[in-house]
This record gives sequence, C-alpha cells and structure tokens, in this order.
Amino acid sequence: MRIAILWTGLSGYLNACLKELAGHEAVELFVSHMVPNEDAPFDDKQFSWITNRLQWRSGANLVELETRLQTFHPDILLFAGWAVPEYRHMARILAKQCWRVMSMDNCWLASPKQWVGRLISRYYLLPLADAVWLPGERQATFARKLGFEQAAILRGLYSCDQPSIERVHLSRVNAGWSVQRSFLFVGRLVLDKGVDTLVTAYQAYRNSTVDPWPLVCCGEGPLRHLLEGRPGISVEGFVQPDLLASKLAAAGCLILPSGFEPWGIVIHEAASAGLLIIASENVGAAVHMVQDNFNGFIFDDRDATSLAGLMKRISTMSEVRLDAMSKASHLLSKQFSPARWADTLIETFYSLPQISALAEYAL
Repeated sequence: MRIAILWTGLSGYLNACLKELAGHEAVELFVSHMVPNEDAPFDDKQFSWITNRLQWRSGANLVELETRLQTFHPDILLFAGWAVPEYRHMARILAKQCWRVMSMDNCWLASPKQWVGRLISRYYLLPLADAVWLPGERQATFARKLGFEQAAILRGLYSCDQPSIERVHLSRVNAGWSVQRSFLFVGRLVLDKGVDTLVTAYQAYRNSTVDPWPLVCCGEGPLRHLLEGRPGISVEGFVQPDLLASKLAAAGCLILPSGFEPWGIVIHEAASAGLLIIASENVGAAVHMVQDNFNGFIFDDRDATSLAGLMKRISTMSEVRLDAMSKASHLLSKQFSPARWADTLIETFYSLPQISALAEYAL
C-alpha cells in the first residue's frame, strides 16, 4: 500500500502516528511538508527516518510535487485542508486514481466566511476529497454543513504519542508519588493562546493564596515579555518532543486558556501524563478529554477571575482528590493513540466497496 501524506508543518505527535503507519506490513510512505518555523522549531532530525519526502518553504519549492506523486502512484492521498494550492491541484488530478482524504480541524463558528464556504463547497471543496478526516465532534458539525455525508467522515485525526507519554502517569502511580504541585502552560506565546489572560489570572491567584503553585510556561512567541520577570512564573522556551515528558512529569495541572484553539494536542499529552486540566471553552479537544469536576474544569477564555478561582480550587485540593482526577485524565486519554490513527486510515481504505470487491476476487 502506497500512502502519500501532503502536510503543512510536521510535529512530534504526527511523527509518532507516521511511524505507526509505516510499521504496518507493506506500507510505503511519501511525505511532503513545510520546514519548521520559528514559533515551533521542531528538530528535523526526528523525521530523518522518512526516506521519501519533499520539504518546502513556499509554493515555489513544490514544482516537482506532481512528478513525485505520479511516480509514487499512491493508493491513498492524505492532504492537509484546502489552504495549499498545490495540494488542491494534486487532489483534483488524482481523482479516481486513489482514495483522497482531506484533513480538517476547523470548528463551526457560524462566521460569514464559513457561511460563504457552505454555499461554494459543492463546487470548490467536495470535488477535492472522497472523505474528510477530523479530530472530533466540533469539526464533524462543520463537515456536515459543508456537505460531507456521515459515511465520508472519519474521526480521530490527532493523537499524541500516548503509549510513550502515559509512562509519566504510570510511573507516578506505581511509585506511590503525589501529584506534582505545579501549573504548566505549553504553547506558542501569542494572543490566540490567551497568554494575557493567563498572566492576569495567575497574578490574582497568587495574591489570594497562602501557598500558591508555581507556573511553568513552555513555548516561544512575541508575547514572551508578558511572562518574564513575574513572581512565580518561569519561562522555559520551546520544548522538543523528546523532552516534553519530563516537563509533564514535573507538573500537576495543565492550563490552556486559548481564545482560539480548534483542537489542542497538548490537552491529549497532558491527559496521557495524568495531569489535571483547566481549559477554555474554545479548546476543541476539551469536548473529549476534559470533563468538568472529573479531571479538570472548563472556563470562559475572557474570564481571568474565573480562571484564578479554578487555579485556587485545584491547588487547595487534598492529595486523594488530586490523585483521583489525575487517574481520570489518564483514562480519558486512551480514546486516541497512534495505533488508532493508523488503523483508521488503513481499515477504512480496505472497507471501501471497490477495494473489498478486489480483495474478494483475489481470494
């Protein structure tokens, strides 16, 4: 089976999924992707095992994409959304030559742009793909509004390296250690991530608490200066995937106060490590992996006072309560894994009527 992956920026979590996919018998991969950017400078060495790949910075670097794909002759074409013109072009050219799957993490927001998208999707979008692959239910709502039938909607697009990261939680439980008394933020230091709300809330929390937990922030971006020099806050820069587990192991609760977050893979990473989670209502992954008062809490991203109160609520919990919520997070994390990711793509392909007929004929 030849699978072509046309992506934007590769990441540590996608790398784990691709390795799982490549581990299936007789699977060959071709991967096209952007080079890492400054806000998410993933070490390219982790992707060096992919022997057949095309890296690019702009459309000018994709002039050989069509030749590479026609030579590869994929059975499956998985491409990232509709934003890259060269990917849309290849999706049109390969119609009826392979199974075309478009990934999408957009949530339905009822914006004017999305209403226009609904009107033109029949002519502009639906002809590009035979199926659409989504992270979860918020994205599925949008996909249905765009005209995709339920049978053409796949779920479980995103997964962290769950089996590897869950060792953090399992090791803590087996050793009988308490949940670490520290908050953690992981993400780009930009306005969309709610960094300003986080700083305001943490200061209010710290002023109202006798024994406040520290806040560790991992990431890079233009708003780094808002965090630096603040009492109780440490800024540790971008964290490569192989070092993330140690950051999760040193924390007890992840905070993701995003104003805009279609999914948020860090939610899955934190849940896998058994962290409690405070997430804004805008975080798409929270629908699946944060249950209020079970393993964390949901709040309005604009309400710094509410966030400060939730931080105080968690930091004053008993060790028994913290441990129970930690185990609940780990349990919810098992919904997604690289194995499920790879199986979804391969098993759905083999279940297609035309493929099933060929397999039955071969037998």
